Amino acid sequence: MPEGDTVWRQARSLHKALAGRIAHSTSFRYPNVAEYDFSGQRIHGALAVGKHLLLRIGEHSVHSHLKMDGIWHVYGVDDNGNPARWKRPAHLARAVVNANARQDASGQLVQGSTPVSAVGFTLGLLEIFPTTEENDRLGYLGPDLLGADWNPALALENLLAQPERPIGPALLEQKNLQGIGTIFRAETLFLAGVHPMSPVGSVPDLPRVIEIAHLLLVANRMRPKRVTRTDREPLWCYGRGGRACYRCGRPIIREEISNLGTGAERFGVDRYVQTEDTTSRISYRCPQCQVMYGEQV
Repeated sequence: MPEGDTVWRQARSLHKALAGRIAHSTSFRYPNVAEYDFSGQRIHGALAVGKHLLLRIGEHSVHSHLKMDGIWHVYGVDDNGNPARWKRPAHLARAVVNANARQDASGQLVQGSTPVSAVGFTLGLLEIFPTTEENDRLGYLGPDLLGADWNPALALENLLAQPERPIGPALLEQKNLQGIGTIFRAETLFLAGVHPMSPVGSVPDLPRVIEIAHLLLVANRMRPKRVTRTDREPLWCYGRGGRACYRCGRPIIREEISNLGTGAERFGVDRYVQTEDTTSRISYRCPQCQVMYGEQV
């Protein structure tokens, strides 16, 4: 699933391409939004809110979530002035926003400007609502690690609200803080030296864990290739199951973890209720470099 840095870059690309233009035509290919048509309306821009992407057109916001396979592309024109060919099949398109060439303040076409199209493929979620409702719709989310109003104190408070919860699943909970996925979780906890099943309340320097996550996302938001170590060996542990840890040489462990435990381990049968919070996610860790703090309860 794309993480906060990926969504940030896609929102930035959409904003640079579309902000200030007039929509020529739009097409939204989910039943719940198929009736919307923003032809002739101004495109105000795009922004990322954690893993969510908002494209503001007229008085509405087009809200998308990439989930596992979604992506937004921006297309201009080819050498002959015709719309550039899409790089993915048309049947995968879920949102299409065609925008006119840019105009100056007097309404005249800007010299050299050409029409562009933004296409959202295989979007996991697509909905449209008045821009005034953005906070009502997304206000439940925690502070955004890449947001202008990033608030580490609030992120810490949110995490500590459930001190018994394992730190690994807690970092993926977007209600606590936004932007971390399985890659940044693994890399953050490796660098912090914390076992992902350590209860949040037992982690000795939780602010430092939050700080590392913030530093990693900020460092990667402008990079097309995610790097937490070196360009040649980009990641410390994610995706390196069975391979030697760069620090100690022990084999990196690949496992599935959730609130319930690691693999087949459980924290008690009475707590086993299959919900979104208990869904297992892939995790990587070093058995030597990452310490289990506290007790699994």
